[in-house]
Amino acid sequence: MDRFLLFALLILLGPPLLAESKPKTICQSLSDCETKADATTIHRKKITLLSFGLTEYSKDVPVQKLIPFYLKRVRSIILEANGDTGYKGEVILKVSHKPEYKHSQLIKAEDDLRFLESNHSYLSKEQSLELGELQSLLGQSK
Repeated sequence: MDRFLLFALLILLGPPLLAESKPKTICQSLSDCETKADATTIHRKKITLLSFGLTEYSKDVPVQKLIPFYLKRVRSIILEANGDTGYKGEVILKVSHKPEYKHSQLIKAEDDLRFLESNHSYLSKEQSLELGELQSLLGQSK
């Protein structure tokens, strides 16, 4: 009888206990990713949230709606590559990156800027001004 009870419990409870857990989703939609990114000052966290949103939720979204994501992400990438962590408090935390890391981050920023430049016709006047500012910031970062 004990074996039967143990077998029955294993059959009923085994699959949920043995099932692989799904990776935790950091945001539920493109707008949720943007909201969470806007809520933090930490550049690496912003980059992660915006990148996840663009990767997971941008497939059927018009280019015009993606422009703000790219602008925010490229700004955070450049600032983070230059050592600005975004941490705020009594002490402002700045870091120095290895040249290889900084270079790889600036390449990512260039990719985002190329996307924005290739879709320049979708940018508002303010977004075009911000794009110019980001291009200048990237140039100063090299």
